[in-house]
Amino acid sequence: MKKLGKISHISIKGKIILRSDNTPSMGLSVFNENKKKIGVVQDIFGPTKKPYITVKVYAKNTENLDKRVGTTMFVSSKPVKKRGRKKRKKR
Repeated sequence: MKKLGKISHISIKGKIILRSDNTPSMGLSVFNENKKKIGVVQDIFGPTKKPYITVKVYAKNTENLDKRVGTTMFVSSKPVKKRGRKKRKKR
């Protein structure tokens, strides 16, 4: 796991906003210090050297988000496998 950054604040819609030193890929899993999965990287915005990252939080982890401001988050190095049907090839 790689260090993603520290939580800056919580948005009105309940998403975690954090500041990062590197740019992760979209859809990677985000973990806390205890290696518990918190959510996934949903959006990347701001300057390219130190971007802001939006993390979509899983429904079960929405409690006490305000107390987590300032904690460090980590990101997985493997992309999340997409589930669902495979698309058919066009003939």
